[in-house]
Amino acid sequence: MNRHREAMRLIAEARPSVLDEAPSRPIPSFPYQPMPMPMPTPPARRRSRRLLAAGLVPTAAAVVAVVVAVGSASNPPGESPPTSSIATAAPPATARGLLLAAAEKTTTTPGTGDFWVTKVELHHVYDVGGYHVQGSSEMETWHPLRRGEDVTFVTRWLGAAPATDADKAAWRAAGSPAEWALTGPDGKQAHGRKLTAAPGKRDVSVMPGGDFAVGGTSLTYAQIQALPADPDKLKAYLIKLDDAAGRDGTWTPDQIARWRVEMLFSESWTLLSDLPVPDGVPAATYRMLAGLPGLTVDEHARDAKGRAGAAIGYAYRNADGSAVNTRLVIDPDSGSLLAWEQRSDATVFLSSRYSSTPPPRS
Repeated sequence: MNRHREAMRLIAEARPSVLDEAPSRPIPSFPYQPMPMPMPTPPARRRSRRLLAAGLVPTAAAVVAVVVAVGSASNPPGESPPTSSIATAAPPATARGLLLAAAEKTTTTPGTGDFWVTKVELHHVYDVGGYHVQGSSEMETWHPLRRGEDVTFVTRWLGAAPATDADKAAWRAAGSPAEWALTGPDGKQAHGRKLTAAPGKRDVSVMPGGDFAVGGTSLTYAQIQALPADPDKLKAYLIKLDDAAGRDGTWTPDQIARWRVEMLFSESWTLLSDLPVPDGVPAATYRMLAGLPGLTVDEHARDAKGRAGAAIGYAYRNADGSAVNTRLVIDPDSGSLLAWEQRSDATVFLSSRYSSTPPPRS
């Protein structure tokens, strides 16, 4: 079973609700929900992010300088004219520039151990009828570095609260409820599940051990350690893996090219958060991203935990032609990965480390 799909099942069991009313979309981490593409979809063994990239519009930078010179021929003899005042507006940042700067600063997680441990928070905004609440879950994944051992998921529902000040006012007007019945798109209650404001208990689940999911296939720890630290070679390797996973139906060259851009953008999250990659691969990932077309930038972004960063955006396209804007939030000062955001969902990256201590079992 795909590890991301299993993780979604575990989250659903650990918290009091699932993303019943959320539109499907490709998430390269948790939760994972495939989305229809306007073309034949890849086979089941591919981790399907079934969207196409939007129009590829490169980001451009312009430098604007305003020069104010103050001078007068009537200055008294022997006195210098007033010093010219030069005010230069900082050039707008480009996605490429920010990614290349992040590549120079990013580092890998040092150490060795028997397990690769990653920790994320999952945030989703729910429509509860008249206002919205944001619910959050925490997931820690213990992935064994030896084949044949179980993957352990430690999950916990963190609670829910009104999403904005306006939602808080509506919540108070509704009597300040501590739980909400979720409804589906048809307005009916979704499987009798309820969303609770209170945090839940920790849940520990395991699934049969497997390799690391990359590029539509699975790689061993040794193969992860052999990933190329050159951006061009890394890109070619991911495309090779993706092509080997196969496709159903006939795709045009343009469709394949757009799919590859989407795939590479999505796999960047996997490389930067999910995998115990060797030194040089995070920097190569940022440089690979810097070469992709269609990226946008927001220099003043904040993730769901309020951490300041820069958001590198990319627009996937739905079957109906509408765009789904996706953001990879990074800290440009350190090159650290902060979050992956898409519509009302956010996956916030907290930590990654090696561990020789066995994972919790209860």
